[in-house]
Amino acid sequence: MRHRIRAAGLLVEQDRILMVHESDGGQSYWVPPGGGFEAKDGNTRNTVKREVWEESGLSVVVGELLFVREFCEPSRDIYHLEQFYIVDQWQGEMSLNNLEPLSEQGRSITEVRWLTKQELAEVKVYPPQLKDLLWHKLDQNDLSIVHLGYS
Repeated sequence: MRHRIRAAGLLVEQDRILMVHESDGGQSYWVPPGGGFEAKDGNTRNTVKREVWEESGLSVVVGELLFVREFCEPSRDIYHLEQFYIVDQWQGEMSLNNLEPLSEQGRSITEVRWLTKQELAEVKVYPPQLKDLLWHKLDQNDLSIVHLGYS
């Protein structure tokens, strides 16, 4: 079984969060911008910086680790470990243009945009805890790390 470490950025502004829309094998869902750790990153915070830029065109300052999620994908023989970091600051113009060089890797990202809490409730989101737990923690100013479980 292969292992994959994924790191993602949580860019939150008032009641909105930046998300990317992915299509994968006929499924469609929204996730925070992020992706797989690469050796050149050195650490997962740098993975967030690189991936958010690739998937949204935004440069970011990465803050605290907020969520950790594990899951097994037997059909692809992959064990996933995901880390979700709060993004403290960002700048730039949103764009998918940075994905173009990655097209041979079969990228399935079709859109990047801000979704409100209400919009999140109406779509498929991974991890699903972004629909409620994220907002509760931010309202309480609770930046303690939460393990979202294993599935």
